[in-house]
Amino acid sequence: MDLAKQQAFVEHVRAREGATRQVAVTLEQFFDGNDCEWCIAPNRDEDIELDTVRDVLFALRDHADVHDVRVELDQLEFQTYPDDEWPYASGVAVITTLSPEEVDVLTIEAETDPSVPAGYHYVGVWWD
Repeated sequence: MDLAKQQAFVEHVRAREGATRQVAVTLEQFFDGNDCEWCIAPNRDEDIELDTVRDVLFALRDHADVHDVRVELDQLEFQTYPDDEWPYASGVAVITTLSPEEVDVLTIEAETDPSVPAGYHYVGVWWD
């Protein structure tokens, strides 16, 4: 764990009100200096390492039909983070023209759950 990067990241998230709401960050912001195995993908098998999740997400973002992938952080858990912990994320946002099923296929190596339950579809709402 790069403690200087961890501290800078926490300060960045805190400045964006991450202590009281969910904040989305870039893949680089989330993974740079981060080696905390349990910081993302809470239900993944222990055999699937952080490096695998990282590689899958970067490869997904590099796909021609993907505009961006952002890590959606849970609210900050600690005032001061322990040396071996990183802010936690239980999901990512994928901005793409791919269908949810196509995204699921591209992320299966990281043992993701289906993007959208059968019979449902996702609708994003945002403010410009």
